[in-house]
Amino acid sequence: MIRHIWILSYGTNNLWSSWIKAYHLKGSNLWEAKTPCTCSWNWRKLLHLRPLVHPLIQHYIGNDSSTSLWFDNWHLDGPLLSKWSPRVVYDSCLPIYATVSSIVHGDSWSWPAAMSIDLFEIRSRMPSYNPNSNVNDRACWLPSSN
Repeated sequence: MIRHIWILSYGTNNLWSSWIKAYHLKGSNLWEAKTPCTCSWNWRKLLHLRPLVHPLIQHYIGNDSSTSLWFDNWHLDGPLLSKWSPRVVYDSCLPIYATVSSIVHGDSWSWPAAMSIDLFEIRSRMPSYNPNSNVNDRACWLPSSN
């Protein structure tokens, strides 16, 4: 099941993932999709595994726009909407489906002016590395503690 989550989020498009994205996700993000009242056991189980899998995936920022600004684990504090309220999206004037590339200009971070305490905190805790415009974004499994 965890492999299915990886394929839906970061894997190649195949017939199964295309069908799931069209039928179940309907254009939304896997990480924010609601669990419907009536769905198959497999789909429900996959959606319930997300909170266990999501913290194990780390994103490294490069030059493309595949990493979600609000939902993916690229920031030092993890997915931004898992720590801060949706109000921070409004305060940033960036869309909910924005990618990290919307705050990258060249090889440096460029957030909109901080209009709230939360945005100021997010900006102050940015990753210490600068984005590398010579490579693509990549998602990796974090090392196991075992």
